[in-house]
Amino acid sequence: MKPDRARVLSEGLITGLLGYAVIVLFYGILNVVTGLSFFCTPARLGAGLTSSSGSTGAVGAVLAFNGLHVVAFLVVGLLAAQLVMQTERYPSFFVLALFIGVAGLFAVMAAFLAFAAESGVEIPISSVFAANLLAGVAMGAYLLKAHPRLWAEIRDHLDPETEHPAPR
Repeated sequence: MKPDRARVLSEGLITGLLGYAVIVLFYGILNVVTGLSFFCTPARLGAGLTSSSGSTGAVGAVLAFNGLHVVAFLVVGLLAAQLVMQTERYPSFFVLALFIGVAGLFAVMAAFLAFAAESGVEIPISSVFAANLLAGVAMGAYLLKAHPRLWAEIRDHLDPETEHPAPR
């Protein structure tokens, strides 16, 4: 495997798992603060994915939803790592990568809200936005830490003083 592909794969998997963990912790803590069990939200959302009932049904629902959720975040992490790799090669790609990232945030939110509506579960859009924004920030911070020169290159590329210094 080429080194670039291996790097995208490893960073993408870490990025996806990090985003997934942020979402799990966000909703787990939110559930506990509101007096529910830590896994109440994934149990309700996953209920439509399983046909079981009872306590093993709740466990199955949590596992089914989390399995789907982790796969989705792994795909997002791999795409984000690929975008960062391209941006590192071509700094002007940053604007397009940023647009793709923001559009991706709203696409993921829309898909999740549609899934929740299909499952008959009402989840406030503000919590979906906050959770996904936190996950996106964590994922982006990890990728910028993994690519320390990237931020400097982007900043230099976007700074008009750096590109075209003013005459003295």
